[in-house]
Amino acid sequence: MIRNLMITTLLSIRAHKLRVFLTMIGIIIGIASVVAISTLGEGMKKQVVDATNKSLSANELKLKYIPSDQSEEEYTFNDGTEFSFSKVDIKRVRDIEGVETIYPLYDSGMGSGVIDGVLDYFGLQAYLNIAPNPGANEVVYGRDFRSSDSGKDVILLRKDIVEQQLGDTITAEELVNQAVSIGGRMFKVIGILPAFDYENATMTTDWNLAQSNFVPKDAYNELTQSKPITTIVFKLKEGTNRQQVIDQATTILMEAHEEIQGAFGEDNQEKKNMEQIQASIGSMTMFLMAITAISLLVGGIGVMNIMYVSVTERKREIGIRRAIGAKPRMILWQFLLESAFITLLGGFLGVALGYGLSVIIGGYIDITPVMTVPIFAISTGVSTLTGLIFGIIPAFSAARMDPIKAIYQ
Repeated sequence: MIRNLMITTLLSIRAHKLRVFLTMIGIIIGIASVVAISTLGEGMKKQVVDATNKSLSANELKLKYIPSDQSEEEYTFNDGTEFSFSKVDIKRVRDIEGVETIYPLYDSGMGSGVIDGVLDYFGLQAYLNIAPNPGANEVVYGRDFRSSDSGKDVILLRKDIVEQQLGDTITAEELVNQAVSIGGRMFKVIGILPAFDYENATMTTDWNLAQSNFVPKDAYNELTQSKPITTIVFKLKEGTNRQQVIDQATTILMEAHEEIQGAFGEDNQEKKNMEQIQASIGSMTMFLMAITAISLLVGGIGVMNIMYVSVTERKREIGIRRAIGAKPRMILWQFLLESAFITLLGGFLGVALGYGLSVIIGGYIDITPVMTVPIFAISTGVSTLTGLIFGIIPAFSAARMDPIKAIYQ
């Protein structure tokens, strides 16, 4: 029975290829829109995860101070006013078993070893981020660091910092070999770094470091002397128990600071931020999918209309089949299968078209779309369900048709 129904369905669709294709257009457009948005949304989520994983090592943990009047979930940033770690605290916890290296983060809250500072040039001030020299740098004016610059107070400034905050008085090129004051220390500007390229920056870009101005490591260490240490970062050896390190460090620091009212705990703010961004992207994607799904409603109405036309044209066929013994449920299933097969085929084409569109769009906005099994399964499933829902009324109409009237009308 099922085999005969499938053969009949395919023969009917084959006999009206153009009509079937025109019927599928609404479904194709609807599914393509949903797939394009959902795959781009998944691509954005993946970029967020990759960017966070890049900045957060699996073997790295951050320890922060949590005030007594706030929970670990509520507390986000310690500016050092209530409590700050000392270099002695770092020495206390650096010998914990399983810790490979340890280093401080300062009050800027920027991570990546970036601190904030104020540059003064003959009374003109500019606010900037400062980081230790990361290695070879591209410069547009002047020169990069040399090995002989170690221990010297020299700096590479961002071109946009100079142009936006000092540009009325001096150009970036003219500032090379000039002296500027940062934190009460005089620095010689030896070169100008390119302005931060916002247009080509992606989610995997370390924005803090990419916007920073660089000084030698010794000079950076001197500048951090006046900055409160707000976070201690532990680099763990492979296989180390994270919670055990947290417990030991917390115990040592609580014994050393019995006077404090708060506590110490792991800083998961970056992970929380990632989860919030993913949730926002997911909500936005679902909202856009709901809007584009309206086109599926239009496509479904088109399917119902074409199936009604098909029932009307095939009245004589229906009457003859009923007269020679076909039961109403066989007629019902035949038309339901036709509508479901049309929308299923439209769903496959829509998935292919939608993914193709997302690849093209992703190339322009620097997002790699991600096709997942749930997206494919839901898209094809919804398209098939659309065919069943909107095909059921015409199918019932065909099944309930009087065979005598059908033959002679």
